[in-house]
Amino acid sequence: MYSSVLKILQKNLSAKQLAEKFSATALVNSLLREWDGFEIEDNEIVFRNKHKALSIALENYSRVGSHAYKNIFYRTTEGRKETLSFKIFIQELFQIINKEDRFHMLYPRIIESNRSLAEILRYRKHDYGVLLKKKHLSFIDAEQALLLGHNFHPCPKSKVEFKSHDHRLFAPEFCGSFSLKWVLLKKEYFFQDNSNCFNDKRWCADLFEQDHNSEFDNLYTPFPFHPWQFNALKENVEIKCLIKDGDLVPIEKEGLLKWKATSSLRTIYCEKSNYMLKFSLSLRITNSIRHLQAVEVVRGLQVHEVMNSKSGKQFLAENPNFQILNEPSFLAIKGQSKSIILETIVLIRENPFKVRAKKEAIVLSTITQANPYQGDGFFASRNIDARKWFSLYLKNVLDPFIMAQANYGILFGAHQQNIIVQLNDNYPCGVVFRDCQGTGYTQLGYEKMKTQVMSLDIQNGNILDNLMTHSLLGYYLVINSTFSLINALAIQRNCSEEEFLSMLCEYLLDKRDSNLLDGSFVDYLLNSSTLKQKGNFFCCLHGINENTEKNPLDIYNSIENPLYNLSKGFCNA
Repeated sequence: MYSSVLKILQKNLSAKQLAEKFSATALVNSLLREWDGFEIEDNEIVFRNKHKALSIALENYSRVGSHAYKNIFYRTTEGRKETLSFKIFIQELFQIINKEDRFHMLYPRIIESNRSLAEILRYRKHDYGVLLKKKHLSFIDAEQALLLGHNFHPCPKSKVEFKSHDHRLFAPEFCGSFSLKWVLLKKEYFFQDNSNCFNDKRWCADLFEQDHNSEFDNLYTPFPFHPWQFNALKENVEIKCLIKDGDLVPIEKEGLLKWKATSSLRTIYCEKSNYMLKFSLSLRITNSIRHLQAVEVVRGLQVHEVMNSKSGKQFLAENPNFQILNEPSFLAIKGQSKSIILETIVLIRENPFKVRAKKEAIVLSTITQANPYQGDGFFASRNIDARKWFSLYLKNVLDPFIMAQANYGILFGAHQQNIIVQLNDNYPCGVVFRDCQGTGYTQLGYEKMKTQVMSLDIQNGNILDNLMTHSLLGYYLVINSTFSLINALAIQRNCSEEEFLSMLCEYLLDKRDSNLLDGSFVDYLLNSSTLKQKGNFFCCLHGINENTEKNPLDIYNSIENPLYNLSKGFCNA
């Protein structure tokens, strides 16, 4: 647990020291979920080979793996213990885990991520504490408050292709705003696809007219670019040909609307627009080059059709506290070969956050993030009862995702950056899900909706068997989201993680005893001694582009399931 002394010490750390502390935390915690060659000794995590031992000082041990560390690193050789710098610790860690052959690939990204985080922490130092003290965070405030990034990743803030000025203008942590880059495109090169249930076919033309207060030649249609992506594509052969031939004409005038990056960076928000826009961006963030894939965006249209089907409407009626930010349309540019240029794909996402609502809407990853400057966080800034908060999370946030799988066969990729928690008087009252591209369906869902939704196809790759269902949903919804929440609540409200794990276990046991059409996922969580988790460290180490992996489970490994023994204890009580 964080003590008042530790908080005082953390307040006195420089931005560079804080960046090293949290960079090491995300890196080491990701490694510990994939590497068992470590020990815990004298309140340190220790890595050994026959020549030496490396260690990092523990600040707090976590039952769910979210350990907190001091930025103190050691090397011990022949009984002599000495402190190390962050960089030397990372360099020698590659030797200990015997991955020196990959050092040149990952180490630069780790250092670049750490440098980026230090810049962020310097920039946000004076406004962040004030922000957390607000009684009502706006949607975009909460999005831009996610400073630390993925809490289990070796380089969570890496954006190698970004220059310093790109970070300041386009990265959400710097709270910048910018205009869209519009072009006029010959209609024969314009591609648009929509959900069968979507009626706003003119959304792009309307957005252009709103942004530029002007109309356009009938031979052309307006097409929006993220300004960084447009600059990145200037040397693309097909784009250059379109510009040269006058088939794509850049508009130099700035638009009237100002856009801000959300926590995902490539999805941007404008309070005056009915839609957010999500772009392909030609840069690597965490494990993926952020090009939208055709198969992904088509699944967004599919989700819109599913939610408008008889089964989808029934699910929404049974879960009135659940909402989806639908993605019912996308655009792309066709090259002169007439095939879609993936780097140009842009989709729309519903924007219900145009006006301030009574309910706060805060992304879960911001809620679970530690305040890097104070050693506390969201829960420490609000006067809440931790058990009540978690109980309402189970009821109003977790439950709709569990029931979607169990009774409708719908699998939402609900990791903590895709879960927006609605709060009323500081407590969870509902949930908004976003990012439909990872949505899948079980055999139950396929059989239930195959005659209602024509785009559901057993061959299209998102009708999943039980192994895939349990692994992916277990990682996103439980390990990534709920376990991170349990750790944040326990640390910031001076409770034990075991208490919340017990509450989660009781909830799942109650679900198991209810009339679920498919109880296999709940059984997996209760009865498996291990759970599958995404191996971010080794995925990143080997330079795997997660978005184009044929089998997602190739980058998954098993970790201990803290619910397993608890469930046996409840059953034997």
